[in-house]
Amino acid sequence: MKALTYEDVNLVPRFSALESRSAADTSVNFCGTTFSLPFLPANMEDVIDLRIAKLFSSIGMFYIFHRFDKSLNPYEFVKLANQENWKLISISVGVEQESIKQLGSIASESLRVDFVCIDVAHGDHEKVLRMIEHIKHILPRTKVIAGNVATGKSAFRLQNAGADAVKAGIGGGRICTTRFQTGFHVPMFTCVSDVSSCVDIPVIADGGVKYYGDVAKALVAGAKMVMCGGIFASCIDSPAKSVGGLKEYRGSTSLAAKKTNKHIEGITLKLESDITILERVREMKEALQSSISYAGGSDLSCFESVEYYTS
Repeated sequence: MKALTYEDVNLVPRFSALESRSAADTSVNFCGTTFSLPFLPANMEDVIDLRIAKLFSSIGMFYIFHRFDKSLNPYEFVKLANQENWKLISISVGVEQESIKQLGSIASESLRVDFVCIDVAHGDHEKVLRMIEHIKHILPRTKVIAGNVATGKSAFRLQNAGADAVKAGIGGGRICTTRFQTGFHVPMFTCVSDVSSCVDIPVIADGGVKYYGDVAKALVAGAKMVMCGGIFASCIDSPAKSVGGLKEYRGSTSLAAKKTNKHIEGITLKLESDITILERVREMKEALQSSISYAGGSDLSCFESVEYYTS
């Protein structure tokens, strides 16, 4: 059976009784919290920073702050967000001692953190299982997202360990070369379909989104949230560096990001920059509302029964 990318999939339109596309409801319940839209910026240095995280918190959107900020580690981020009483506090951590220490500081000071994402390249790993159990023990009220994984069996292991959500996608992004360096990858539509069919917890589709319509395709595949990298990195006010009017979008494991030539599995792309983050969100919301209309529904539940053809 052929594994499918988003580009291989074409969704089939259905009869609609929606009075206006602008009336379509794009809100989503994710791990017990309602967010205004089912997509978020990738948790990468060139995609989200403190300012954007605070913006998304204030407008009722989901985000996950990345773990690579040299001047603001996860503990410091959580402490600041608590002091400013953010509506949503969501961070990424690794599986090494430094992350364990930072989480311990958060727990010992009784700081609120709503979501912790265990963000590693290969989430189907013993260290990830142990970290899930550790976070659940010291921060029992915090929702744990674990990943990344590419198969249903891998996701099921994370669910059994106590994860509240999983992040699906290995080697799917434009700036990720894992599939070329290692030979391992599952095309994103099939990856998300397999993962979502094997777990009872929500799935975040991470990688492979080139066009707005890919968000709808990921939802049809079974995702609850869709993580977008280049779409946000290319924005005028993204944290990506501007060079000659273009935005430099670096893979987290690229030489440019790691600063050391070891286990390189990413590249740097230069993207045209012509729109702000909020303008991008508006365009993506409108596109998703149109997708709901074509799907014959009035909210995101319509994507659960949409049919598709492959090309």
